[in-house]
This record gives sequence, C-alpha cells and structure tokens, in this order.
Amino acid sequence: MKLIVSILIYLVGAFTIKAQTYKSDFRADMCDCLTDESLKRTLTENAYKACLRETLPKYATQIDAQIVEPDVNKKHYLGQIARKDLLLSMQSELIYSCEAYYKHLDYQRTSQKLIARENANESDLEKYDQMVALTPNAMTYFMRAQVQFKLGNIKATEADINKSLELNPNKENVKSTRHQLLLLAWVYEEQERYKEAVLLYDKIYFGELDIEVVKLRALADKKAGGTMANIPKAKDLKTKNEIKAVTRRSKTEGSKSSKAITAEPSKSSRSRTIKPKENKKKDTSSLRKLFKMGNG
Repeated sequence: MKLIVSILIYLVGAFTIKAQTYKSDFRADMCDCLTDESLKRTLTENAYKACLRETLPKYATQIDAQIVEPDVNKKHYLGQIARKDLLLSMQSELIYSCEAYYKHLDYQRTSQKLIARENANESDLEKYDQMVALTPNAMTYFMRAQVQFKLGNIKATEADINKSLELNPNKENVKSTRHQLLLLAWVYEEQERYKEAVLLYDKIYFGELDIEVVKLRALADKKAGGTMANIPKAKDLKTKNEIKAVTRRSKTEGSKSSKAITAEPSKSSRSRTIKPKENKKKDTSSLRKLFKMGNG
C-alpha cells in the first residue's frame, strides 16, 4: 500500500513539475518575442497579441498531453480552458518576469498621466471648487479629485477622494466606489505607497476577467519588490470579498433586528410621519471619465 501511495505522489509531483516547466518555457518565449518587438518599435497591444499567436501553437501538444479525458469533446473543452487559464496568467506573470513588457505597461501608464496633465487647466479647478461649495457630495468631491490629480496636486486629490468616500451613501459597496478607489490607488503609487495600492486593487478585484486591475496590481506589487509568488489566486480574492459581503450583511441585518425590537409608533404617529425622499442620484458619466488605465 505504501508503495502505491509513493508512486502516486511521484506521479503527481512529476506532472506538476512538467506543467510548471512548460508554463515557464511559454513565459520565456513570450518575453523573447516581446523583447524583440520592443527593439523594432514601441510595443502595442497588437504586438502582444501577435506574440501570443506565434507562441501558443508551439505548446498545444504539451497542453493537451496533460489532459487525461477519453471523451474527445470534453478533452477539447478542457484544452480550451487550459489555454484560457494560461493566457490569463500571463497578464500578470510577464510583468514580473519580462522587463520589456513591464517597461511597456509602466511607460504607457505614465504617458496617460502626463498627457492628462498637459491638457489640465487651473480654471477647471475653480469651477469644481464652486460646485463643491454649492453641492458638497460624493460626486462633486470625486470630480474635483480628478482635476486635482491631472494638475498634479496629489495630496489634495487624496483628501478629495477620502471626502467623496466618506459622503458616499454606498461606501461599503465596492462597485459603487470602484472609480474612487482606482484613483486613490494611483495616488498611493504616486506617493510610492505601493503596498497600500496593492491592498486597494485586491479590494476592488471583480474576478479573473478583470484584466485592468490584474495588471495594475502586478505593476504596483513589482515596484514594492514583489515577485510572482505574490500573485493571488482568483478563488482566494473571491473568498476574501465574499467574507466582507457576508460581514456587511450581518451588520445590516443586526441593525434591522435592533430597530425591530423598539416600540412600534402608533398609527396616528405613523400617518403624520413624512419620509424624506431618498437621494437616488448616482455617479454616472463623471465617474467613468477617469482616464483609461492599464489597457495596454
């Protein structure tokens, strides 16, 4: 029995090593291709896709060889899933392991910031100062934070974002505060507070297809001295966010329960009660005007 267990452990270990080997080889070939392209011209998204098209077919046999499934249709499906997982993992792994790719994304992000600052105007700030004075709410503070960032006023940007988050009635909802937190993470990066930025990216991560956040997180973590070992598993981040959601629901339900225990007002009292109108105005277009980040 011990012999059988030992053989199984050996086989599993050998399989894992083989999988890691072809993935590291794939990563190295991708980096070589991107490095060669960077020597010819500035890297673009099309260059990245071209390297994928060139590299992936070379590993088709190795990918399929690791899928033990007699059903042809199922094996084909599992092969497609394996390819998808490989390509998704490359989005962040190459940032850590390929200097040409890392420099390309970092340069692209810096260029977007500099272009925005070239087009920034101090008169815009005066307009948003008036808006905040007249209507001090989450939206106006965030809109002014965007202008402050474009003007290079980093401390003022941070102050306005924090005020925007404080006034947001849905501040516990990550989807509602995603734009503020993305900009706040960038502010942290500008201040070289990379680890704090990484924590924010973890908080707003939506799932494995949230490529923008995957790239931004890897860039910030690499600058903090991180390695590929710091790449979180999608399921780990999902679990962490689910725990936060459950905690928020528990607090809400607890609050509702405590309110229910209090004495119910009389009918006459209820009839005289005037419920204030809920402010359903949501951050819409202005929240989406945060310059496109990490689309390289």
